Amino acid sequence: MSEADAISIRTTLEGEITWRRDEVRRLRNMQSLDIPKAAQESLRRALIVMLYAHLEGYAKFSLEQYAEVINRAGLTVKEGRKQLAAACLSEKFKSYRAPDAVDPFDPSGARARQVLRDADFLEDLLDLQARKIALNVDHVTSADSNLSPSVLRRNLAMLALDDSDIHRFTSALEGLLKLRNNIAHGERLNLPSDPSFEKLEGRIFSLCDSLTLVIYQSVRDETYRR
Repeated sequence: MSEADAISIRTTLEGEITWRRDEVRRLRNMQSLDIPKAAQESLRRALIVMLYAHLEGYAKFSLEQYAEVINRAGLTVKEGRKQLAAACLSEKFKSYRAPDAVDPFDPSGARARQVLRDADFLEDLLDLQARKIALNVDHVTSADSNLSPSVLRRNLAMLALDDSDIHRFTSALEGLLKLRNNIAHGERLNLPSDPSFEKLEGRIFSLCDSLTLVIYQSVRDETYRR
């Protein structure tokens, strides 16, 4: 990847953040209108849900852009980082880890069936060595219905991206996710004050900025290569 390619990716990601940030700001500014308190509280709940939606949407968009860069690079498994090879086999890993169902007609055959599963998995590994890396973009960017810190770090790990900066935003992400889920479940809650919400908003968009920087640097330096 050239420096121009990396700058292009960064420009795309920064443009994505900008429109999302502007939408949240416009909705927040509506709270200054002369409207009843109940309407203001409805706006605040909508703001929280919208802020989470934009974080999840941006995380997925940015990681999709990076995954597509890797797929276009045409790397073989030996040329790419080991995490990318593991990501290519993630669905196989999932089925391999799942316990084998007991066959009521062959209750003593569990160990024999495990040998066959081991052999199939080994065949998948051997086959992978001759293939180019082709990530399932939807899988490596999935939020699993809730973009928790652990889900975000998992996705970064599958793409061999540095997650060391994400720890700074764990409490903000967990707090936003809890608020969003409570609102979605119809629970009554004490909504954050204007200063508290603006602080949370700043932390969430700082997390988006951090993702942008990590992806830009990784494209620029081609850190997806061994």
